[in-house]
Amino acid sequence: MTEAIDQETYKRLAAERITNTKIGAFDQLTIISQRAINGQLSHMWKTSGSILRKIDIKPYGDDAPDYFFTADLNPPTVNLSLGPNKQTVVFCINIKSGTLGWYEGVGPKAKPMKEDLGPSRLALRVNMAFDQLEKNLVPDYIQKALVNVDDYSIGQLLFDFTTADLIPKLNGIDKNESDFTISPKAETSFYMLIEEYLGLLRQPDPSGRPADHNIIHYTATAKNSKVFTAAPTCAPTSLNFQNLPFVIKEADKTSPNAVLEGKNSMLVYLQMTDNHKAPDELLQPSANWVMPPFDETSEQYDGTVCLSRASFLEGFLLSRLASFNRDSTWVVDEAWWKAIDGGFKNEYLVYGHLGLTAKDLQDSFFQDYQFKLTRQDDKIRRYEYRKTHRKDDNHGLWRVYQEGRAWNAIEIPEGLDSSAKCVMKLIGSTEVETYLHLDGMGEIGKTTCTVKCTWEASLVLDGIDDGELKITAQTPTTTIASSVDESFRYPDILNDTKARCEAMFQHNNFYDIKAGLEKLFSGSWAFVFAQGRDFFIDKACFNREGDLLCQLKYKSQGSGNPVQPK
Repeated sequence: MTEAIDQETYKRLAAERITNTKIGAFDQLTIISQRAINGQLSHMWKTSGSILRKIDIKPYGDDAPDYFFTADLNPPTVNLSLGPNKQTVVFCINIKSGTLGWYEGVGPKAKPMKEDLGPSRLALRVNMAFDQLEKNLVPDYIQKALVNVDDYSIGQLLFDFTTADLIPKLNGIDKNESDFTISPKAETSFYMLIEEYLGLLRQPDPSGRPADHNIIHYTATAKNSKVFTAAPTCAPTSLNFQNLPFVIKEADKTSPNAVLEGKNSMLVYLQMTDNHKAPDELLQPSANWVMPPFDETSEQYDGTVCLSRASFLEGFLLSRLASFNRDSTWVVDEAWWKAIDGGFKNEYLVYGHLGLTAKDLQDSFFQDYQFKLTRQDDKIRRYEYRKTHRKDDNHGLWRVYQEGRAWNAIEIPEGLDSSAKCVMKLIGSTEVETYLHLDGMGEIGKTTCTVKCTWEASLVLDGIDDGELKITAQTPTTTIASSVDESFRYPDILNDTKARCEAMFQHNNFYDIKAGLEKLFSGSWAFVFAQGRDFFIDKACFNREGDLLCQLKYKSQGSGNPVQPK
């Protein structure tokens, strides 16, 4: 086992990620484990010439050659503080070995001194900032992944060293304290030389953007979701961050001490969109957004992106699928009869059309064609749309009516199925019933025609290696069934009506369900990350609240990449 939790506890925690996670009043969350951040830092450290590999500070050069600090570094690490300090990130510079040169005394009589450091830790409080990049500063490989960078705002999550301060040694009181041994006389020079190194960490690269060693990853969101409809949300208009504990038992929610060595503590970006006001309170711990592997054979993922039910399921997915409701609604245009020639003959007119037109939508009866939540149980959320439109002329001796009945439903599962997929089921039907009774004694003049179009399909949420969330249609079927209860007196009177209804169903947008769904979801929402180890969406599903959970993993890019973080 790689983690000190038993299998029963592991299964419980994995289930609670679906049943108990809550986004609260926020629109979006991006959650990254401390394990993933440190894995990324380890990869960045491996880059040849990285400032994270070595300290070599000689601020005065040959003018003061004995005033210096050099050190070989192990990969830096991050500790996410919990409890009352849950908005503090501690960045640790881990020294393998080093040498400090300084002067004792001042002026010509100053004596050069030298002191060696063994394995040490310099702990810095840093801010995890969120910054925007101008289009012309976006790296080429990110522009290629985004296809059309004009429609995106590129955000990067980065270490902001501008306010970094060294956490002093506190005699073991603070587990995030610095840990080094140096003589009291050398402390002032040591702190000044460390500040020089921090100055190098703060410097931007030649283009003016934050240097690579600052950046954890990029995130891409659409600037305007109403214009660029391939992305479900717009760029965050408000952002905050906090740390959350990995919770095994209830007491862990408020404890300042991280469980499992803190590897699974979570950095959470709290995002609001569309200028929504951010809540005053931070996110409260509910359940774990990420899970460690139970053993060497179980899967591991490094983060989660969560979109609220209002943002994705209801604001994006269902609002797009509502076009099927619009296209499958039957509108009765005319249904009447009248006597002519002094009552010796009858004249009638009955017909309708499929799909709501602009004129139809001016009628308040047709304006709401959205799905409504009708059931939530058995790990399923069911949304339905029903619309019945009828015109009935039942005056006098005879009767003419037509009625169109549209019913569509979508079932949203909770979590993943046995194939680790999120498969949503879509079903629907539109039935048109036409009735005529214009002549004859008893039943011989009555006739009824029914034409019904039934459709179903599956929508699958899936992730692919280039980091996109895909929505694909599977197993689509459409059938048309007709029946005519013929009149003895007028056996063929509704043949034209039947043929007209069947033709409308065959040429409607939803008859070819697969093509219709692919048109709706032809785009994707891409997550693009820097430093050569991109995150990609491995799986996506819905939790019990109806929020979308996108499971993030590191992408392997060939030999030479480090192993996945443990």
